[in-house]
Amino acid sequence: MKTTFNRFTDIQHRPLRIYNRSVMFANLFEDQGKYVAEEYAQTFTKEERLEMAQMTALVKKKGVKTIQSLVTAGVEFVDDEYKAQ
Repeated sequence: MKTTFNRFTDIQHRPLRIYNRSVMFANLFEDQGKYVAEEYAQTFTKEERLEMAQMTALVKKKGVKTIQSLVTAGVEFVDDEYKAQ
């Protein structure tokens, strides 16, 4: 049975979309294992997977709080929605 994953395509602010995908991959890997995480990764193009890997490396290098601040810069959150400025 194929799992349906959130690909965050509704998020137009690219840095935030890439960050969310990277976090989803890490959470799947930790919670459900390598197989499920790889299945998620395969729903993206090679370029998108590279962006996720780069984001993961940035998080490891600079820390979660710093990257969260950077990827949400210029984004206004209203309730559960956001608006890029």
